[in-house]
Amino acid sequence: MKLACLCVLFFLFHHCLAQHPDEKLKNLAEGSPIEKIHLHLDRDEYLAGQTIWIKAYLYSDLLPSDKSTVLFVELLNTSSTVLLRQTLPVSRAVSQGQIELPDTISSGQYIIRAYTATMLNHDESFVFKRMISVSGKNKNNAATPSPRQLRLEFFPEGGNFVAGQPNTIAFKATDENGWPVNVNAVLKNSKQEIITRFSSLHDGMGMFDVDAQPDAGYYVEITGDASQQKYPLPLSASKGIVFRLLNAPGNIHFEIFQQKNDPVFQAAYMIGQMQHHPVFKQPLIQGTSSLSGFINTSHLSSGILHITVFNKDGMPLAERLSFVNNKEYIRTAELTTDKVSFSALSENHFHLRFKDSVSGSFSVSITDPAYNASAIREQNIFSSLLLTSDLKGYVHDPAYYFSADNDSVRAALDLLMMVHGWRRFKWEQLLKESLRPLKYKDPAFASITGRVTLEGTKKPFANKELLLYIIGADSSRKVQLLKTDENGNYQIDSLIFFGRARLLHNVNNKKKLLVNIHPGGDSLNRPYALP
Repeated sequence: MKLACLCVLFFLFHHCLAQHPDEKLKNLAEGSPIEKIHLHLDRDEYLAGQTIWIKAYLYSDLLPSDKSTVLFVELLNTSSTVLLRQTLPVSRAVSQGQIELPDTISSGQYIIRAYTATMLNHDESFVFKRMISVSGKNKNNAATPSPRQLRLEFFPEGGNFVAGQPNTIAFKATDENGWPVNVNAVLKNSKQEIITRFSSLHDGMGMFDVDAQPDAGYYVEITGDASQQKYPLPLSASKGIVFRLLNAPGNIHFEIFQQKNDPVFQAAYMIGQMQHHPVFKQPLIQGTSSLSGFINTSHLSSGILHITVFNKDGMPLAERLSFVNNKEYIRTAELTTDKVSFSALSENHFHLRFKDSVSGSFSVSITDPAYNASAIREQNIFSSLLLTSDLKGYVHDPAYYFSADNDSVRAALDLLMMVHGWRRFKWEQLLKESLRPLKYKDPAFASITGRVTLEGTKKPFANKELLLYIIGADSSRKVQLLKTDENGNYQIDSLIFFGRARLLHNVNNKKKLLVNIHPGGDSLNRPYALP
């Protein structure tokens, strides 16, 4: 009887495990939502003493976000020291404010960082970051240039480099500062035989094909490198599947190569997810050494599609990122010039006309091109919300991938998907662990807490009414009626005020008792441990 019960329990566990991936994704999407931020700044270069004007757009579940009410914006130097910090209220997925640069700030590069408490429940690497330049009175000492060092990284497509199978290997070449380096190179084996020659296609990225042989000892040499440094490829595995994609408008062509006599490494189905939401689950024909087919993406929202191949027991075998660009985020508009004058303090008038009715929030920045280092910004709202907010590591000139709709841009974007991994979660951990409670909670705008005691005693001023006057920096006045609890504590949340405010307490008691007010902590100024 015990043996029968154990068999039943094992069967139920095995069945649940096979169902885990899509169920786990749904739970993750509901319990730990993804939130993204884009900051629209009025420019990229500033002078000491100027104001950085900011408008923030928050995005979650492919829609304007309703997850957060408080936005934290920080100015950091290149040593990651926080110099200035602003706490801004969020309403209807937007926020706006400014950072006043001190007159004494030194010349150099600075980082604008923005995040919400909701975002910090995921990896802190996904917070918004943007570099700006500041010209100040004091110039930073220029660093002594060091000899250039090349870093060459290899990324087997699908995550596996399998012997006896046709493999595609993507690569990325960067210098010691992470900037892309374009290279020409040759692939050799341990016998120094040339297997293939290849070159980078865009920003140090490229790819090559190799039919891997066991224990071949593959390595790469850079053409023209006098040091003849060898960059070894990852060791090929004897088992595993090869998963390849070819992206096209409206669909993705996939190929799977596997050993049909190995049931553990047999592809059974694929799951595609965007922002933790499953968008398709596609069964696969089993018992064959190669599979191919199409994934329809014409109905999906634009963004990064994360595709994972599983075996029949729900074990992930391979994964690949692909970018879906259906352009539904673009609204055609026409900018017409009514009046233009370049004289000082003169009036200029423009009209922005949309062809269709559009509701939303908009921001426009007007800059002088003479003070812009680049004619085109390297980062925009498309690249922030649809691309870099889901990728770890530095992406060079992300706005390029939205600059045109041609084969070269699409090929470069697909290369980017191959050399940057999705690391918001790992399947192995997600399948084994239960969903953890969220570490951070949105502050719900500003909260004020405190405790009231009778003067000269520790006795609480319990269950009594309390008037709170909030006098803002602009002399605005708000009155809130509170009531203490049995311990004399009071709390009020969902407050919004700008700048510093004075808080005046008035106790309404007929006996004219004197009381002491013990203010609580600041709900907005709490520190977050960010790397």
